[in-house]
Amino acid sequence: MDLITVDNLSKCFRIYPSRRHKLASLFGMESSKHCIHKWALRQISFSIAAGESVAIVGRNGSGKSTLLKLICQTLRPTEGRIIVNGRIGALLELGIGFHEELSGRENVYISGQLLGMSKQEIDQHIEDIINFSELREYIDVPLKKYSSGMQMRLAFSVATALRPEILIVDEALSVGDAYFQHKCFDRIKEFQALGTSLLFVSHDPLAVKTLCDRAILIDKGMMLADDNPAAVLDYYNALIANAENNKISIDEGVRSGSGEAKLTAVDIFNENEPAQVVLSGSKIKLRVSYQIMEKIPDLTIGFLIKDRVGNEVFGSNTYLLQKTPPFVQGGQYQVVFELPDFRLAAGSYNISVALHSSYHHLSNNYDWWDHAATITVISEQVFAGVVRLDTQYCELI
Repeated sequence: MDLITVDNLSKCFRIYPSRRHKLASLFGMESSKHCIHKWALRQISFSIAAGESVAIVGRNGSGKSTLLKLICQTLRPTEGRIIVNGRIGALLELGIGFHEELSGRENVYISGQLLGMSKQEIDQHIEDIINFSELREYIDVPLKKYSSGMQMRLAFSVATALRPEILIVDEALSVGDAYFQHKCFDRIKEFQALGTSLLFVSHDPLAVKTLCDRAILIDKGMMLADDNPAAVLDYYNALIANAENNKISIDEGVRSGSGEAKLTAVDIFNENEPAQVVLSGSKIKLRVSYQIMEKIPDLTIGFLIKDRVGNEVFGSNTYLLQKTPPFVQGGQYQVVFELPDFRLAAGSYNISVALHSSYHHLSNNYDWWDHAATITVISEQVFAGVVRLDTQYCELI
């Protein structure tokens, strides 16, 4: 059974030119011509099954937080419907459900009851909440004395005091320190192992790929993709790089760019021979062929190696290497990156390549080609992790 069903969901906000117009509208004294209708979400549909972990990704202002508030029923939809089967534990925007004049302890009771917990349940778990948040010294201090990180600790501890059927986490975790973030992720993984469904909003691609088995991309209130996290994050990455309405193609892997320069081929060589399978530790070369279509101010050529689930392993570019590739208009060129000791772990890796200006592909993205090439690594040595480092045994006497 699906725990969350979102069916043709839309949300429109009315923006009034002044408080007077807004107040008048509440009494039917003003017509709708005095307000602007802003659609935050349009025709969103998806479902989440029991035990499924789904990330919601998108640029700021795309409608992610609005979607979570609708699912948590703190907002009402303008159109469509949401069906929720199960108790929700939600960590939305920092400070929601808290009152700064009240103590941390008092806010635990208020926030817990807003999440559907009874006073008896909070009484039973108050010590667990305090212990997990590690705020015992400050639990009776007014919340206005808390830092944003302390507020996040308290909010997460309350939201996860009881294992919910559905855990919803917005970007509030980003304000916490690294230690407590790891602690939160461990609890989320523990809940997932017990069957909790996760709806997770984050700009951290590693967290998305680690915690989620599916991702949904929302942009300008519309759902653009619903796929595995690696594929959706590639599309999202291209979307960011093309904020100036450049083209995005998914025919040959996600590909985007303004078109002033164009990648024409990406080839891998091992000992000067074309290769798709190499031995870990081999000397490989990555040859990038490209064409300059229009006059451009400068050019950087870069590559990024990712493992089979989309985790970034290594990348570099000509800017970081302090090399300037040729970029005369109308010319066709090739550059070669040499990796003399390619000591990755056994497995399959894909390589993305980009033509852009400056040091990053988000600056004047001419052509960004995801999954431009694939390489398989085999290894004669067994080791943990994704890269083999030189290790020596030193005997202590």
